Amino acid sequence: MNISCLDFLQKKNLEENLFVIYGKEPACIFKSKEHIIENSFLDSEYKKIKLDIEEEDFILNFNGSLASQDMFSSSKVLFINFIKNRLNKDVKEKIEYISKTLTEEKNPFAETIRRKDKNISGNVIVVLEMTELKIETAKQEILTNFKKGIFVNCSEPPPTEIFNFLRFILPKKLVTDEQILIQQRQYEGNFSLLLNDMELLKIVNDSKYIENIFSENSVKNHNLIINQLSASKIDSVIEIINYYEKNEPGIIALLIWLLNRDLQAINMILNRSGSVRKLGIWHSQPYNMIAKRFTKNS
Repeated sequence: MNISCLDFLQKKNLEENLFVIYGKEPACIFKSKEHIIENSFLDSEYKKIKLDIEEEDFILNFNGSLASQDMFSSSKVLFINFIKNRLNKDVKEKIEYISKTLTEEKNPFAETIRRKDKNISGNVIVVLEMTELKIETAKQEILTNFKKGIFVNCSEPPPTEIFNFLRFILPKKLVTDEQILIQQRQYEGNFSLLLNDMELLKIVNDSKYIENIFSENSVKNHNLIINQLSASKIDSVIEIINYYEKNEPGIIALLIWLLNRDLQAINMILNRSGSVRKLGIWHSQPYNMIAKRFTKNS
């Protein structure tokens, strides 16, 4: 099955155990992987394993990962990475091996590969990341060879798909065709920010403040505090917070959430503990500027 990222994010029942991610839109890639994990393991424990398909011992490592047992969980997700934009014979053969191993019933790992009942331990999910591969190459040389699994197209979605996605996810009060088109125009060319703002819907229940998030000025002002902090304009930050406290006290909880996320991002950069994309942040320059000041003063 070949499916766009936005259609995939609306898909709730994932019975497949093999996913191929291609395309270069960072938000789509991150959200698709997050969606796979959330819907495959629910709240159960799982082990994350990373493999490089170009490694000489890949088949051995792949088989070992399928057969390995963990003291705390027998569920696992294998992220297999391929960073080139072309396929050679060796990689094609490895991809074919992955497909056969996961889809054929008569194989040595049949008992360890994911079962349909998500409550049973022993689930195995494989995510093949080929984000540098050309879309046409992915479709022609890989999709045709897979009997099962889901291909997720993580290219930036066309306007029609974004329109349908907004209709699906936005509160009913905001889903007239005219209002959706307004939202699309605000985020034109900044799809990552749109997905990031969608996350805010999970923590803001008051319709008044939901409208504020997606108002005409919100896209320009959404990162205003962190931008002011990166420019060392502390007085401006205080003025912004005082304004919200006086005029829109209901949005303070949202501000606290955003500031907490921003602090986590700066801490991740300082400790080199991963990408800030894990926090839904796609433009890291303001955070890097603040972290650099901490480094100079230490």
